[in-house]
Amino acid sequence: MIIMKKENKKTKGIIMKKTFFKKLFTASIAAITALSVFRGVPTFADDNSATAKANGETNAKVAINKTLNIAQGITTPTATFKFTFKPKDGESSNHAPYQIASSTEMDKGYIPERTISYTKNDSATNEQIKKDTGDIFNGVSYDHAGEYVYTVEETPDTYTTIKDKNNQEIDAIKYDARKYEMHVIVKNKKTTGTYIFSVYFKEIKQGNSGKVEPSSSSEIYKYDLFENTYTKDGGKIDPDDPNPNNPDKEKFDKTRKSLTITKIVDGASGDRTKDFSFHVTITLPKTNKTAKEPVTSLAITHGTSSETKAVPENGVVDYDFTLKHNETFTIDNLPAGSKYTVKETGVPGYTASASYLENGVQKAQTGQLNTEFSVANVLVGEKTNNNTVTNKINDVTPTGLLIDNLPFILMIGLGLAGFVVLSKKRREA
Repeated sequence: MIIMKKENKKTKGIIMKKTFFKKLFTASIAAITALSVFRGVPTFADDNSATAKANGETNAKVAINKTLNIAQGITTPTATFKFTFKPKDGESSNHAPYQIASSTEMDKGYIPERTISYTKNDSATNEQIKKDTGDIFNGVSYDHAGEYVYTVEETPDTYTTIKDKNNQEIDAIKYDARKYEMHVIVKNKKTTGTYIFSVYFKEIKQGNSGKVEPSSSSEIYKYDLFENTYTKDGGKIDPDDPNPNNPDKEKFDKTRKSLTITKIVDGASGDRTKDFSFHVTITLPKTNKTAKEPVTSLAITHGTSSETKAVPENGVVDYDFTLKHNETFTIDNLPAGSKYTVKETGVPGYTASASYLENGVQKAQTGQLNTEFSVANVLVGEKTNNNTVTNKINDVTPTGLLIDNLPFILMIGLGLAGFVVLSKKRREA
């Protein structure tokens, strides 16, 4: 009997545990079901810093930023960039279908093409010019509430390139191929009408994409969505051309050298058969990495030699060469915005100097006798870039006397003559 009681208690305990877990499971299912029901309330966007929000019942204001990368020594192009907003179908987070905006009527959610324009008067800061569209919802309204989604992208190839008389291009723009989903949440006002409650962007790409953070969120939310790079061949524009964005076709040529360094030996005693040793360091602009067609090698000629030099990952090319009198060092295809430093090994008896055009502007520099000569960080701009390095040696006089010492010799001669005259007068006295 005692054994039977113990078995009954054990069986009863097992049954109670099963009942408890069954109730717990049922309660869990109920809780999940309740949460699913509450999900019926639209949760269109996370309430975070990436979302542009309305001010009360005043529409949220949103602008698109465009960043134009442009190197030093280039005139800002005359260019207009265009952006389109195409309604997209799908369903919201509450499984309700997206509202589809009109393709023509602005009072039913149609957003017309927005533009950003650049001119020669726009100046770069840190090799970038950033401008925005202004409020993309200006003049746009919605006739009913819901979630509207648009595909936002840039229209490519809207820029007309500069071409020489042989129809060869000397500039280019790399367009931004990224696409975005723009989610616009429209709510009803308390009285009548609707307002834009919130807006956010997500880049369209493989895998999950987080929301794009605005770069500014004061009165108007500005989003950095598109980035372009403008590049131009160095040294192709005539230095006297007043309009580098529309140059005289007869005065510029794509085949013109980007950089020319010329060696001159001055003085009747200068050795015009001698090889003078040079080292040049060329740094390509950072815009070369994001260019439509990056320069990956340089076509170099010096004296009677020619070769192609690969551009390394860091964009810095070092090169050694020699030049005799009246020989040249040239590079065909440097992108404007490059910089170079040229050094000549010092030669006994010679003084080096340089006269050069930096982006069409005349400059000069003088070295010292017998020492290494260097011209550093010279810009290769869109206009003419050249450098004439002259080595001068003093002439040898037939008397064996250096002309530089002649003033001192004359002074000594005059002193001796005076002494002789004075001595003679004393003897006569």
